[in-house]
Amino acid sequence: MNKKYKIRSIITIVFIVGLWQLIALLKNNEFIIPYPIHVIDAMIQQVFSKSFYKTLLYTIARAIIGLNISFIFGIIMAYISYKYKIIKEMFYPLLLLIRSIPNISYILIVLILFSRTNAVIIILFLILFPIIYTNIYSALQNIDLSFKDVLQIYPEKEWYCVRKVYLPLLKPTIEASLLSGISLAFKVGVMAEIIGGMQIGIGRELNLCRLNFDMIGMFAWTGWMILLLVCMDQIIKTMMNRNKKVKQMCESLKKSLNGSD
Repeated sequence: MNKKYKIRSIITIVFIVGLWQLIALLKNNEFIIPYPIHVIDAMIQQVFSKSFYKTLLYTIARAIIGLNISFIFGIIMAYISYKYKIIKEMFYPLLLLIRSIPNISYILIVLILFSRTNAVIIILFLILFPIIYTNIYSALQNIDLSFKDVLQIYPEKEWYCVRKVYLPLLKPTIEASLLSGISLAFKVGVMAEIIGGMQIGIGRELNLCRLNFDMIGMFAWTGWMILLLVCMDQIIKTMMNRNKKVKQMCESLKKSLNGSD
């Protein structure tokens, strides 16, 4: 993250908080818009509560598990559909059906059919899987023809092609899908927790705040969600950048060793 980006981010945050403070002053009613300082104070108090960390952990775990399952099945099904046209043609109507059903319908139907413990993960899968599948399949379709020609001229084992050709070429698409997917996973997961009446999770806390007309608490938990998403986004980007640096170091070392020979 460069210096200019940090400065712009700080300016944007200051502007948003300032606008929030102005609206709160104009309304002068914390049942509608609480003051930023009171929300920050509530967030600080939550940090000293043991249940706070358990609440975050459950929501994070559900989002990550749902996202991982969606990614695994999305990549596998996209690759199989790419390799075998008949599978793609048979799978497409089902995919179209999954994409056509509104998210709220998924949540309500799954909550009726399955236990609350598994419902959130199943809901996340049904919503995230079509997006990931479509992104990966489109990226496979757009692979340069020159790579396909090389693979036909010099055929290799399937697993070798996946590791050495397809995955490296799909890396930008996978990274972009992961960054957008983690945000959607948290949003949908919390919404499912609210509607499903989960015993533990950010959704439950938001629902309790709504029932108690606690706008400060609602804003505080929303603030923690935003911070969580920002942290997860930065962690993913850091891991990606680190992998790139390690790969570059390995390539440089390999070149130097070859040169010395």
